[in-house]
Amino acid sequence: MDKTGWIVVSLCAGLLGLQYYYNSTKEQPAPATPAAATAPADPAAAATAPAVSPAATPDTPIVTPAPAAPAAEKKIIATLTSKDAEGKPVARYNFSNIGGAISGVEMLGQVINSTRDELKGTDVSLNSNPDAGIGALVFGLSNDRAPQFDQAVYEYRPDLSSENHVTLLGRVGDLIIRKIYTLKPLKQGEDTIEGNAYVLNLKVDVQNTAGQTLNARDWGLYAGGMGQISKDESSYYTYYVHLEDGSFEKNGASDFRPWLGKEKARSYDKDFDKLEWAGVMNQYYASIVKPDQSSGNNALYAAPAMYPLQVSGDKTECVEVALGLPDFSLAGKTDAMMGGQKSFSFDIFTGPKLNLMLDGLTDDFRMIDRVMDYGIFTIIAYPMNWLVNLYHGWLGNWGWAIIAMTITIRLLIWPLYRKSYTSMKRMSLLQPQMQALKEKYPNDQQKVQMEMMKLYRDYGISPMGGCLPMLLQMPIFFSFFYVLQTAAEFRGEGFIGWVTDLSQMDTVFSFPFLGYEVPVNILPILMAVSTIVQMHMTPATGDATQVKIMRWMPLMFFLFCYTYPSALGLYWTTSNLISILQTIIIRRLPAPQLEKVQKKKGAKKSFMERMLEQQAALERQRQAQQGK
Repeated sequence: MDKTGWIVVSLCAGLLGLQYYYNSTKEQPAPATPAAATAPADPAAAATAPAVSPAATPDTPIVTPAPAAPAAEKKIIATLTSKDAEGKPVARYNFSNIGGAISGVEMLGQVINSTRDELKGTDVSLNSNPDAGIGALVFGLSNDRAPQFDQAVYEYRPDLSSENHVTLLGRVGDLIIRKIYTLKPLKQGEDTIEGNAYVLNLKVDVQNTAGQTLNARDWGLYAGGMGQISKDESSYYTYYVHLEDGSFEKNGASDFRPWLGKEKARSYDKDFDKLEWAGVMNQYYASIVKPDQSSGNNALYAAPAMYPLQVSGDKTECVEVALGLPDFSLAGKTDAMMGGQKSFSFDIFTGPKLNLMLDGLTDDFRMIDRVMDYGIFTIIAYPMNWLVNLYHGWLGNWGWAIIAMTITIRLLIWPLYRKSYTSMKRMSLLQPQMQALKEKYPNDQQKVQMEMMKLYRDYGISPMGGCLPMLLQMPIFFSFFYVLQTAAEFRGEGFIGWVTDLSQMDTVFSFPFLGYEVPVNILPILMAVSTIVQMHMTPATGDATQVKIMRWMPLMFFLFCYTYPSALGLYWTTSNLISILQTIIIRRLPAPQLEKVQKKKGAKKSFMERMLEQQAALERQRQAQQGK
């Protein structure tokens, strides 16, 4: 093996080592500071703490509820079950008596992806925080210290509830708080909004029963805490997100880690111009809270936390978010009238990241489809997601839908691929003349390059022509890669035989190696083999070093795709097989001839002609400098 080969092998070995190191360490979260402690160190002392700040004046105290231990054991006191357009139950909302909040949202029929037997068949439950639920009030938001969650005991009022809404009543100090959670209707006029099956409206009424005016400062509504669902799913996509005046932003728990010696335990930002919604998301799910225009004060609280994984109890790194409420005052109660009252309203989405479903929600949750997180490939990823959903509707299987989508893409780029192959074939016919130039000017690389460009010009060949299909396929490949990484459609969906979950590796067995369990994945192996076959069918162009590097490309692609979802390997393998078939068809067509092109009078200068002129100008400049 020559020097170039050893370099490529070393790089590939290094990439393989980094790949296994990353996959073995990425699920090991760095320590993070919990965002809030819901019970004080001394419950007895907390129980006697005042319900208003001792620094407040008697006539206008500032309400800052003390962190009291719950007066009752936490339990589920009510549930709501939402259904899709076909009447199938899809989500169950469990309401806790502590804080009157959603302690968990069960994704019915969407089970945890895990290799552990005790987790198999368990429905996904959203909101990782075991101590506070979505919709809980949060007090004392600050950058200086952790806030306190509402620990009041709420009562379920069946007389004020129905199968579509739940009413909960609680008391925080001198305040009576009523919460009404209502399922959103799927039908809006003539349209069916499928995403509404995962949306609740929350109305919060706060009434003062004290004999004096009370002021509320730095209150918030908890939007939930979220991390990875299980160890078999990635923690990389755990973010807190928000939409500010049409601008989508995402941040991860890594933003709170020490940087240049400064640790940031939490973030409470009150300077947003127009905070439209905010929440948290992981790889496949999101929890988003949108206040109405009168219920938000453009403030956002976010913090990292270590919460237990569902069922297993292993700690994982999460992020949590609370939306700030506007500061408000409530008049005191008198003999003639009740105390002042304030109402807030929120829409809460808690469900899977399904692109088409989220797109239907954008009228109410503007730009919520951005949580799909396609990045710079959005313009390509959205049509691909739409296309694979279309084929799934026809074929009923996501694996066959991926194959159909891949066939469609390859058919669309067929004219370009044929032109590229022809260009590469004609370039291969030029190899003898190019080799003769290298022998004629062995010590003048610049002269060789200029003469080569003349050959390209004379025969109408573009040296980039053979690269166009690869250049075009790369953004398509990465777009589909992003679609796979965040689309919940593929979770738990099998294809054929050993491919039981398109969102996971298609591992058939594992073997121990240097302390690691190395999986044997079939589709990446098939992808590498088909890539090698395809490259051997493609005319060799370029210098010897380029040819050698191209020969090592299958190994690099193999290492890149090996530990990613099997759907990616299915797409790439299918694309290679179609490319091989297209190459066979092209090779049966009449072989291209190497003929000089006749330039028409008045025709615009070609790219190669312009390059030659620039090269000639540089040569004249070089010779002039040497003559001085």
